[in-house]
Amino acid sequence: MRFDIAIEKYIEDQWAEGRFNSASTERNYRLTLCAHAGDICNRDPRYTNRDDVKATLLRWRHPNSRRKNRSILKAFYAWTVQEGMRKDNPVEQTRPTKQRPPDTRRLTRDEVVRLLNAATTERERRALFLGVFAGLRNAELRGLQGRHFARTGVIEVSPEIAKGKKGRPIPVAPELEPIVARIRAALDPDDYVLPHQYWADPGVCTQKADDPKRPSSSQALRKLMQDVAKRAGIPGRIYPHQMRHAFGEQMVRHAGMRQTQAMMGHADGRTTEIYAGRTTLDDMIAAISGFRIGVSIERTFYPPNNVLANPVEAPTGIEPV
Repeated sequence: MRFDIAIEKYIEDQWAEGRFNSASTERNYRLTLCAHAGDICNRDPRYTNRDDVKATLLRWRHPNSRRKNRSILKAFYAWTVQEGMRKDNPVEQTRPTKQRPPDTRRLTRDEVVRLLNAATTERERRALFLGVFAGLRNAELRGLQGRHFARTGVIEVSPEIAKGKKGRPIPVAPELEPIVARIRAALDPDDYVLPHQYWADPGVCTQKADDPKRPSSSQALRKLMQDVAKRAGIPGRIYPHQMRHAFGEQMVRHAGMRQTQAMMGHADGRTTEIYAGRTTLDDMIAAISGFRIGVSIERTFYPPNNVLANPVEAPTGIEPV
């Protein structure tokens, strides 16, 4: 059996068994498995070995990427064992990569407030307020339509836009209520909250028009947030997922782990613990506030004024050269 045929059978089984819940999951698995198939010249998966797996893993330099793709290959070869194609899993004969903690910049409360205040258009307010006060993922935020706001005081994240098809209700925070009220008044059930935009008259008009029946792209949402961050005077790399982090960090301190896990849609509470257990920059700023030792800076680091006023004189009896 060629490797590409085995890939198709594997993906078909994953959908049938409920292990795949979205097209993006299939796409990620397919990219990794097709890369492996190319490395082994599409050989029969029954005759691949540990060295073949190691050669494919060298494609990814970052340890987290290598770890992720190793898990995909491991799941595929576990399926071949279950199907009776092989007696062993060659991926288990390779050493797992040590995961590196992600270098995620966390926004402080002050930066979040500056972002929200810098949002000037209705589109920017919708994106930022929903991201910060509802903790929505990028795809969830872009998938929101008028129908998700049908219930008063609740945002219904439906399964088709939620990660892993795990829908959930999110109560509307007080500061989000004006935005939600305008959304409910302005949108039809099938209108997108963040619609696709296009040039109304390319080459003549520089204004963009909305297509409410199509969602915004991920790139457009990222650029929107970067533009607002630049206006707010926040330097560095800014991206939409930071709004979700800001929501999680503040909510876990306000409502606790259990409620935060439900609102963020985390299947595992250990994911939510990341927001509770990590010391934030706001925590450190509060800790350093009022910190004193009692040292006098002027007397420690600068010479007395009388020394500067009376320079050292040359010893008497020595003639100048």
